[in-house]
This record gives sequence, structure tokens and C-alpha cells, in this order.
Amino acid sequence: MTETDTSRKIDIRAFLSIIRPQNCIIGGLTVIAGIAIAYNIHFPSGDYAGLSPFLYLFVYGYITYFLVAAGGNVVNDIYDIEVDKINRPHRALPSGRMTVKQAWAFVAFLSILGVFFAWLPGRPISALIVLFFTLIGYIYAAKVKTLGLAGNFMVAFSFAFGVLYGSMIFAEVLSFSIWYAISIPAWLFFFTAFLILQARETIKGAEDVEGDELRDVRTIARIYGYKPAAIVAGTLNFLGVMSYVLIWFWGFADFALWPLLVLGAAVVFGAGVLPLTGPDDKKRLLIASTLDKVGALVGLIAFVTIPLFAILF
Repeated sequence: MTETDTSRKIDIRAFLSIIRPQNCIIGGLTVIAGIAIAYNIHFPSGDYAGLSPFLYLFVYGYITYFLVAAGGNVVNDIYDIEVDKINRPHRALPSGRMTVKQAWAFVAFLSILGVFFAWLPGRPISALIVLFFTLIGYIYAAKVKTLGLAGNFMVAFSFAFGVLYGSMIFAEVLSFSIWYAISIPAWLFFFTAFLILQARETIKGAEDVEGDELRDVRTIARIYGYKPAAIVAGTLNFLGVMSYVLIWFWGFADFALWPLLVLGAAVVFGAGVLPLTGPDDKKRLLIASTLDKVGALVGLIAFVTIPLFAILF
């Protein structure tokens, strides 16, 4: 079937799956966490008019992240089409359920809409930040991803940056200094998410060694071996646990929320240990990668719950 023939058909499920909505939904929580943290820092006693005047900011910030992340996922799959024919042939592009032309049109739609929601209502700094990171995401997919560790850095940074972005847009709305809005707990949340995602990308590099040879992706596992990759992933996970625990022990989280502390730390600690027990065991790597994803989700729930708990109770 020719490209022209295929382009006449639109597979809605392919358009939905290629953006990986579950990742976008989860990642959007980082922005909500950043806004809630900034609110709690500036109005610790709830002495403003409550959260209601800022509900639109939560909505626009969340939608912005979702759209930009979705566009980035599509671009990533466009450049990874040959690799995915080996590693993930079921995806929309390698399976033929979506054409490259359709994918690029989808990217343009998502990106323009994302920048538009970032600007609403009259937030030019927010729009410029989103535009910048949208372009960075495209550069990553096209060039930087093949550099391995640098590519992993960009993936982890882009995800975790949502916490800082949430604090920034809150500052812009209230005409505060943007950097003043990013408090110590926001930085701790950022480093926790960044380190865990960096660890997960390292583990995924060990899972995808065969397919990565096609694009000469220089992951730690492919260049230095499975054991060094497991050590790096374990170290990053352990540092992520330390950053997470500090949120409580430095007094930024109420110990009434201790179940989130124990659960998140235990899951990520397990993700750090597992690859060390079998650096080239694909099943263990898959479980460790999944544990990191679960740990990141628990952490995001904590990031949203902690400032709201302080505000409400």
C-alpha cells in the first residue's frame, strides 16, 4: 500500500496510542504540584482567597503539559521508526497504522495548541518557555537521543521540569520574581523526579541494546556494558530516594503522610537494587523499569498531596 493510499485513512486508536496518554496524564501532575507548592509557600496560612482564583491556572498548566508532552512523544516515534520496527513493532508508525506525514501534521497541531494554552490568559513568559522546550524536545528526538546519557538527561529533565514550570507560571500571574517562586521543596521535588526518571532511562537503555544499534544510540549499557548501567541506575535511584526522604525530614511534609514516604522510598529502592542482581536479565530490567515508573507516580501523588494537605489542614 502506498503512502498516498495509507494517508487517506485515519486510525483514531493510532493517534491516541502514539501520544502515550498515560505518560502525559501522569506527567501533567508535575505542573499541578509546582503550582500547589508555590501557592503554599506564598500563602502558608491560606490567607488569600483560597485556591479558587487559581483553578484556571491548574487547568491551563495541566493541558499545556499534556499537549507539549504528547507532541514530543510523536516526534520521538517519528525518528525512532526504524528502531521500533525491532524493539516495539506494535507501535503506530512501524505497524503502518499511521503514516509519517500524518504524524508530522499531528505534531504541528499539538504544538500550536500547547503554546496557545501556555499563553492563556496573557502569559507571554510561560508561552516562551513552552515554545523553547518544544523545540528542545524536537532537537532531542532528532539528534541528542543518540548520545545516550545526554539524551537520557533531556528526557528526565523535561519530565521533572513541570514542577519548576508550575512554580514559574504561578509567579508570572502574581507578578513575582520567577526565581523567587522556586522554593527549596520545589527543587527537592524536581531532583527526586529527575533522578528517578534518569535511572529509568538508563535501565531502558539496557533493555533496548539490540534495537539501539541501528541508530548507534550510545547508552551506558551499549557502550560500557550492562553492569556499569546497573550501577549508574542504582546510584541514581538511591539518590532519588534520599532527595524524597529529605522532603519529610527537612519539615516540608507532614509525617501524617508517612505512608507515601514509605511506599515511594521502598518502590524506588527496589528499582535500584533489582538490576544489580542481574544486570543483563531482561525480565529483571523490565520489573525495575516498571518499579521506577510506579515510584515516580507515587512521588507525583505525594508532590500534589503535600502542599494541598498543608493548605487544607
